[in-house]
Amino acid sequence: MRERIRKCLEWFAIKIATHSNEHVCATRDVFQARAEKTYSELLPYFQTEGELALFFAVVSEIGNNCFDHNLGQWQDIPGCWFDFGIDPQGAWACIADRGQGVYSSLKRVVPSLQNHQQALEMAFEKRISGRSLERRGNGLKFVRNVINGNRARGLIAKSGDGSIQFGGLADALPNVQDKPFDLKGKGMFAAIAWGKTL
Repeated sequence: MRERIRKCLEWFAIKIATHSNEHVCATRDVFQARAEKTYSELLPYFQTEGELALFFAVVSEIGNNCFDHNLGQWQDIPGCWFDFGIDPQGAWACIADRGQGVYSSLKRVVPSLQNHQQALEMAFEKRISGRSLERRGNGLKFVRNVINGNRARGLIAKSGDGSIQFGGLADALPNVQDKPFDLKGKGMFAAIAWGKTL
């Protein structure tokens, strides 16, 4: 898991991406098709379909945001990196994009934002109103509510030099503050851990 997440982080943070990768979904349709395949492949590993549906909803929300908030704003390669798997601890997924980043996206509607950290915290924790040009919902708050406080779930996210983590399994994911994971990227990176439910 850590090696595959590291590759996603490196793609997210590299200064100039010159080529795509098998894990990159160039369009929303490709991402949604792969996400649906994920659902089918992971179904045998989850005790209930409801639990898998929550995992799928979290993955879908983060992946769809890559397209919703970056149209025409890609640094170089459009789309999102999407990878997932099962390890002895359970299911995991990582999603990243090379878009404008959370700070640039939110700064348009919340001009008082000062940095990437504030923007990331706001995206996951605070309701944003007065969304003029950009219609921004509360999807990442849903993600946080599903994961936060649950010992069998975890998430880490990074945008610019900001990072956030929550959920009991966040520590099972790479610490994005530590080398070699202290990479900075303009877009957004997220990794999700979901406890084994066999």
